[in-house]
Amino acid sequence: HHFISKHNEEDIQSESEEDLGKLISFIKEHDGRVTQKDIRKHFSWSESKISLMIAELEDKGTLKKIKRGRGNIIILQR
Repeated sequence: HHFISKHNEEDIQSESEEDLGKLISFIKEHDGRVTQKDIRKHFSWSESKISLMIAELEDKGTLKKIKRGRGNIIILQR
């Protein structure tokens, strides 16, 4: 599932830059606002992978997660 590509070992903790980039592009295409469910439907990633990616991007200040009912709304920070 996780094969070593150009990335070094240190990179294993964080999600691949490529996938994070795909996620950011997807949110941009939707005017910077999607639900976590939208992400789940669009990508074949697991729920936990998506949560990790969102948490990582939230730490970097790239996006913001807002709880809404049983789901989350993901907003790209400008």
